[in-house]
Amino acid sequence: MPITALIFDLDDTLMPEHPADDAALAATLQPFVDEDEVSDEILAKLVSKSSRETWLEGPFREFTLSVGTSSLEQLWAPEDRSTPELSGLSDWVITFRESVWRGVAKDLGLDPDSTWQMMDVGFQQERGARHFAYGDVIPVLQSLKSKYLMGLLTNGMPKVQRHKATAAGLIDFFDSVIVSGDHITRKPDPILFEAMLDGLGVDAGNAVMIGDRLATDIAGAQAAGIATIQVYRPGNNHADGGEATPDHIITDLTELAEILN
Repeated sequence: MPITALIFDLDDTLMPEHPADDAALAATLQPFVDEDEVSDEILAKLVSKSSRETWLEGPFREFTLSVGTSSLEQLWAPEDRSTPELSGLSDWVITFRESVWRGVAKDLGLDPDSTWQMMDVGFQQERGARHFAYGDVIPVLQSLKSKYLMGLLTNGMPKVQRHKATAAGLIDFFDSVIVSGDHITRKPDPILFEAMLDGLGVDAGNAVMIGDRLATDIAGAQAAGIATIQVYRPGNNHADGGEATPDHIITDLTELAEILN
């Protein structure tokens, strides 16, 4: 069957997520430490550990796991009160952020009372300045837009994911956008892929899923009968425990043209 629709993952497929997190953490915390003694990698691990431990002890662990957001993301995510669950989460995140940054300050030997708020505001600003697409993405999407229906299928919180895609200049390329948080489930649930097919008005045999994660993007698409292309970007961590085998593997979106033609 001819391919008429392309479905894209967002994070670490179209725009860097983890590298942007690490860069923002380094920019936030280096003013507080001696960079010769504390590396950017150590700072990133310190915050990730503190945020993960605090998050796992909190009341929204199961909800956030179900939609595929991370504790680190909640250190900068915009407030969302579109549902009762999200409203409650937005309230609790205030306490969560204070707890995390106080813990980080203490681990760095700093006075939490005088530093945690600066860290909190600083990280939100630094992370907000890093919503951008990989260099190959926009030119390729521009070339594909007139030839295919295009969908964006991403795990995460609805407002967060749409905010990132908009800030990176990507949202207008897509005919349908589905965020897992809207459905209270996450990839690889085939329900999300089937909802995308319905949104685009195509059959599974007419679509291709393009994403970086084997366990979520590739396995989920295959369960829904959709062909798959893995974007294996050098330097990204692709060890997600997935064992699915994609139909194709690329390292750059410019390689799509040869596969699709």
